[in-house]
Amino acid sequence: MAENLTIARPYAQAVFEIAKEDKSFDQWTQALEGLACAVSDEKFLTILNNASTREEAAKDLITATEPLLDEKGKNFVCVVCENDRCAVLPEIYQEFVQLRNDFMKIKVVEVVSAHSLAAAEQKAIKAKLEAKYQATIELHNTVDPTIIGGLIIRVGDEVIDGSIKSSLSRLASTLK
Repeated sequence: MAENLTIARPYAQAVFEIAKEDKSFDQWTQALEGLACAVSDEKFLTILNNASTREEAAKDLITATEPLLDEKGKNFVCVVCENDRCAVLPEIYQEFVQLRNDFMKIKVVEVVSAHSLAAAEQKAIKAKLEAKYQATIELHNTVDPTIIGGLIIRVGDEVIDGSIKSSLSRLASTLK
């Protein structure tokens, strides 16, 4: 939801600045992921929304994610709950990960293939993409037998479609 993303951005930016200053990206990633998972549970979110006070909601959320939170994390949860923003924690997490990836020059790449790629194939694709984008590549392989062969590579908004299925579709439309 665009509205939730607009609300989440300043929170994610604030956490990102703290993580950058403390060099605590991994800790904040785990904490935000845990918080996002907690509020993604409809029953738990209902409990938070029905808490008699926002302080009680913060206490419940802190208790549920205690091992993941340091003092700054607990303060963050209190601010989020005080402003009644628990429901946007998943968007805060997503936006934080995007900011972290941009800062650390990490690109998340989805490779769709007709069959599961061997480790050597993944390594070769990763090396070429790292050279092209001058970034560390986090590769995710998805299998879709309907593409027949070849690959579809998604890097952010960019799509490189080298599948046989789309080649055949282009050829068919050219012949019409």
